[in-house]
Amino acid sequence: MINKDSVRHELAKLLASRAFEGKRQACNFLEYVVVEALEGRGEKISQYGIAVESLGKSPDYCPTENPAVRVEAGRVRKLLDDYYANECVTPLLRIQLPVGSYAPVFEPVQRQSGALSMANAVITEKSVQSVGPRIYISCQNPASIRDDVARNLVYTLHSSLPMILGKFRELRIALIDHTETPRTLDDELSYAWQQHQSEFLLKCEIQVEAEGFVLNKTLIHTISGERVWESQSSIARMYDPKVLETLYAQMITQAFSLNQGVVLNYWSRYWRNQDSLPAHYRVLVEHIHFIQEDASERSFHLFLHACQERTQQYHDDALAHLHFAVLCLYATMMNFASYPLPAEQWRQLTLKALTLNPGNALAHGIFALECYQRGDLELCQMEMGTARRTNPFDTACGHLLAVGLCALRNWRQALTLLTEVLAGEYRHPEPLLSVPCLYYFRQGRFIQAARQADSFAQVGGWAAFGTLSERCRAEDCNGCIQRLGNAVSQLDTPAHFSYPQHLTRLDAPLGTPYTWRSCPQL
Repeated sequence: MINKDSVRHELAKLLASRAFEGKRQACNFLEYVVVEALEGRGEKISQYGIAVESLGKSPDYCPTENPAVRVEAGRVRKLLDDYYANECVTPLLRIQLPVGSYAPVFEPVQRQSGALSMANAVITEKSVQSVGPRIYISCQNPASIRDDVARNLVYTLHSSLPMILGKFRELRIALIDHTETPRTLDDELSYAWQQHQSEFLLKCEIQVEAEGFVLNKTLIHTISGERVWESQSSIARMYDPKVLETLYAQMITQAFSLNQGVVLNYWSRYWRNQDSLPAHYRVLVEHIHFIQEDASERSFHLFLHACQERTQQYHDDALAHLHFAVLCLYATMMNFASYPLPAEQWRQLTLKALTLNPGNALAHGIFALECYQRGDLELCQMEMGTARRTNPFDTACGHLLAVGLCALRNWRQALTLLTEVLAGEYRHPEPLLSVPCLYYFRQGRFIQAARQADSFAQVGGWAAFGTLSERCRAEDCNGCIQRLGNAVSQLDTPAHFSYPQHLTRLDAPLGTPYTWRSCPQL
C-alpha cells in the first residue's frame, strides 16, 4: 500500500521542480489526475474531465475534435521522465502516467540493503546536464508545534524556502518528508545523503521565546558531517513579512551566492580535492574556484576548458552555456591575451544561455551586459529590469552587472547599482573596499597594475585609494567617478577587445539610474 501523504509529498516536489517550472497546464494536469486517484476516482478519469476541470476548456469540449488532452498527457509523461532522470534520481516513490491511460500509477522504489559509506561515496548521477549541489531542507514538523504563530511561521518557511532557493540554477532542492523524519541529526544526515543524494542539509529550527522567536539556520555537509555555515536571527511575534525577505536575502548572500557563498565555496573545494570530479560538476566547480579562490590565468584556463568541453558535447547543457557566457565577460575584463574570445561568440553564448535558462536572473543579466557592449542600451535596460524581477534575491547577479558595467566604463550606473547590492556584509579586504567593482576580481588587471611598483604610481598610488575611500564615505559619487575614470584611463585597453563608440566616454548614460531591488522604474 502506498502512503497517501508520501504521494502528496512527491507531487509537491514535482510541481516545484525545474522540469515543471513555468508549465502551468502540465502542473494542472498532473495535480488533477493525482488528486483524483488518491480520492479513489482514478478509474473515472477521462479526457473530458481533465480538459474541463484542469485545462480550463469550455463545457462543450469535444475530445474527438480537440487533441489538447492527449498532447498534454504526452508532455507530462516526458516531463516526468526528465525529472526522474535528472533532478530526482533516488525518489522514495515514482509517479508515472502509463501510455494509453490518464490514471497515474504510484510505484514504490526498492532500496538496496546495507549501509552506504558516506565518507567514500561518490555521486553517480546519470545526467548530461551540468549541475550544482543538492540541498536537503529540513524544518520542524508544524504539527508538533503548539504555538499558533510559531506553527504558521514554520509553515511559511517550509513552503517559501524551496521556491526561493529553487530560482537559483546552481542549486537543486530536496524537501523533508515529515512522515519519515529521522530521529537524530546523524540519522538525518544519513537519510539526506542516502535517500536524496543531497550533499548539504539546511536545518531551520524555530525557538519560541517570550517576546518572539529565534530562527536557527545551520548548513551541514552530509558526507563529512562538517558544519559549513550557521546563523541566528530574531523575529518579533508580530513580525512584518518583509522581515523574512530580509532574512532570506542575508542567507542567500552569505551561504548560496555564486560570488561569495560559503556553501558553494566549500562544495567546490571539496570536489577539487577528490580523486575523481564528476563531469557534470566540473563547470560550476571551476567557476567557483576562479571567482572565489584564485582568479589567475591558470584557473581561467581550467574554467574555459570545462565550458568548452561541456557545450561541445552537450548542446542543451543549460548551466554550461550560461556560465560560459559569464566567462566571456571575465575574458574581456581580465585581459587574458592567451585566450581571446571574439565578441560574436559572446553574443551567441548569451542568446543560447537565455534560451536554455528563460527564468534565470543571471541569464538575463549577462545578456544585458552583452547588449550594452553592442550599444543596444534600450534592450540592456529592459534585460536588467527582467533580471531584477526574475530573482530580486540574486545579489551575485547584481554584482556581475555592476562589475560588468565598470568594465564597459559606465561608472555612474555601476556605482548606483553597487550602493544597494553592497548593503550586506561582503568579504572584500581594505583598503579597496570602496571600489569593490574593480577589486572584486582579485587578480584583475587594474589590481595587478596597482600591485606592481612600476605601475603603482600610474593608477594614483595609495593616495588615490585614500581619496576614493573618503569620497565614498561622504557619498561623493561624482568625485569617485572622476577619480576612477582618471585611474582606469591610464591602463591599456585589452588588445583583443575594442570598446564600441558609446563606451569611450567616462560616463555613458543608460537612462534612469538602476538599483537592484528598489528602483521603481524597473
